[in-house]
Amino acid sequence: MPYSTVVVGTDGSATAETAVQHAGKLAADHGARLVIVTAYETPVDQRDGERNVADRDQAEEKAMYAKTLATELGATRVVVQAVSGSAPDVLLATATDVGADVIVVGSKGLTGASRFVLGSVASAVSHHAPCDVLIVQTSA
Repeated sequence: MPYSTVVVGTDGSATAETAVQHAGKLAADHGARLVIVTAYETPVDQRDGERNVADRDQAEEKAMYAKTLATELGATRVVVQAVSGSAPDVLLATATDVGADVIVVGSKGLTGASRFVLGSVASAVSHHAPCDVLIVQTSA
């Protein structure tokens, strides 16, 4: 079955870029709409070391850069969003809101203050997704 809507999350890291590239190619191959989302949290929203891009403007910049990557791979219908909340919650809510057929996530993330904890994100998304999940191998 072809996919009509693909969702991918990014924080601008190299591992997230790999997931975006896979999502962009998948969207291009299926003629699908690609929704790129960057989660960000204010300090009040952060919990137990799980942090996302901390600033909305920064999140929007990262999502726009991901759009450039995806369009270079042939994706033509690309939407970007910067949404406040934890990465798994944002990805799952976005997938539900847009009627996604597949969510693309990376298998691993980076460490540090500004990270998209893809290991735990992939796990959470795979257990609660309303659609297919493609976990892209992003570790070296």
